[in-house]
Amino acid sequence: MKNNQNVKKYIILGLAVAVIPMVLGIIINQTISNQNTPAPSIFMITPELCEDEEGPNCTELRLGDDFLTTTFPAKGYLYSCVDRNPNAPGATENKITWINFNNKTWNLLEKLWLPPGTFNPETGTYSETISEDIRMIDTNNLPVDGKIGDWPMTKYPLLSEIDGNPGTPSEKTLSFSFPLHPQESPDPSCTPLGPIGVTKNGVAIFNAADGRGEDAAAREIVDIFGGHPAMNTYHYHFIPERIDNEFLDDGHSGIVGYINDGFPIHGYRGENGIEISNEDLDICHGHKHGDLGYHYHATIEYPYTIGCYRGTPISNALEAPQNEPPRNRR
Repeated sequence: MKNNQNVKKYIILGLAVAVIPMVLGIIINQTISNQNTPAPSIFMITPELCEDEEGPNCTELRLGDDFLTTTFPAKGYLYSCVDRNPNAPGATENKITWINFNNKTWNLLEKLWLPPGTFNPETGTYSETISEDIRMIDTNNLPVDGKIGDWPMTKYPLLSEIDGNPGTPSEKTLSFSFPLHPQESPDPSCTPLGPIGVTKNGVAIFNAADGRGEDAAAREIVDIFGGHPAMNTYHYHFIPERIDNEFLDDGHSGIVGYINDGFPIHGYRGENGIEISNEDLDICHGHKHGDLGYHYHATIEYPYTIGCYRGTPISNALEAPQNEPPRNRR
């Protein structure tokens, strides 16, 4: 009996000697893994626009999914040339934590964004020349200020399981020819997929919708500098706050870019430096006052840049995917 008990003791001791290191190894590996996981804060931003009492509430921004129309323009809506396509690739809805789908709002301060890293593409270029009544802009569609995230996003599983965009931005020649003195049209035009304009930072502007016709800024992962690629075409769905950095004498935002109908788009602040909201703008997301004439404005609420073309758009952006949604997405 005593021998049997000793055998049992040795068996238990042997198992302990074998199992304990395995358990410790698992614990240590998990600890190391957790230490190597970037803190969630590096995936978040706090824009200055969200720190004042003006403009929309950044924690309860209106989700734009229900504000796309293909019939006629309306205030606060995106008048799109392309209808919704629920079968198009896009973000995985049940992985998105910053959208309240019951209230149809989203929290900009809780959204995840791609951080900066080692990705270092070519230097951005932007040239603007005036020839008679035409404003000609040429760009390689990379940020002139060099601010871009750490693409491709596939190196960040936390982000790529939400949005499977495998794209990597690369140099792409874009050429725009805008009327120098654009005229308002009695019949505003719809906006297509692809470039609807260009920023003075050299990056194309796309409208507010993703390939599905949903709110791209709210749903898709973009980098902390405001852009992401459609395949290799880097673009903005909204105006990055940092490029709204020139102001008129009264604090009104300066021009941050031009839209395909030739009208300029200004930054987030209107007269006396007060932040603009949809209520201040017309059906195309613009207005006119003083000596400025008609112009669009950026806002932090959908549709972010323009709702429709107030003037007559000219075909632009040579070599760009004018009417294609992002490809190779899950």
